[in-house]
Amino acid sequence: MRLVLFTAAAASALSLSGPARADPRLDEKVYDPFVERRVGEIEVRQGSEFGGPLGGADTAVLEAEYGVSDRVSLALVGAMGRAPGGEERFGSLGLEGVAWLGQVPAIGVDTGIYLEYSRGFSGQSGGPEAKLLLAKTAGRFQGLANLILERPLGVPRGEGYASYGYALSATWRTKGAFRLGAEAFGDLGSDRAFGGRQGAYVGPQVKWAGRPKGLPFEIELDAGWLAAVGTDSREGRTQARLNLEFERKF
Repeated sequence: MRLVLFTAAAASALSLSGPARADPRLDEKVYDPFVERRVGEIEVRQGSEFGGPLGGADTAVLEAEYGVSDRVSLALVGAMGRAPGGEERFGSLGLEGVAWLGQVPAIGVDTGIYLEYSRGFSGQSGGPEAKLLLAKTAGRFQGLANLILERPLGVPRGEGYASYGYALSATWRTKGAFRLGAEAFGDLGSDRAFGGRQGAYVGPQVKWAGRPKGLPFEIELDAGWLAAVGTDSREGRTQARLNLEFERKF
């Protein structure tokens, strides 16, 4: 019941506000719902597009997060982006929060909610965004799913419609701290046309987490190479994604 209320509240809040950042979702990552109290984290991630009309587009994101309790973390996040053939510009600055809601006992799925409000710069749109975060861990396997709802502000009249998307990851722990698997980022539609044939980027993923000897913090690495499928294949060919996190408990 609490999960339903949180999700409904987030959706209602977004429906009152303005299209989401267009596909490809280069600024996205697959979030998990877990929160650690008094853990600070600095994350740098980069997404780049290769081939097709969108070839040359890229986005860089810097995120600083802190776990204020066992259930809630807050973060400041900024993004820079470059359109194909254009110059790199500061795109947005936002405040985000992640709340762990609990585990669904019958199926062992951990749940959480993600809320962000960003302000756009250099002609980019900002606005609210919400995600339902799901995680299932079983032995060496971990599956993550994010259901995304976003609606930008400051856009031309008639373009302020909500859009829906997803981010998925499925990995298996292989040897040591390495995890191998696959991830996908895609669209589900918008207020104008939900469902139907949509675009996505899908490909292999590798993760590693550990604390190198002599360092006071843990490092997490997440890399993927994704291919465009569906309608996205008309505009792009492949994407390279790299996330690097530095984490420490205070």
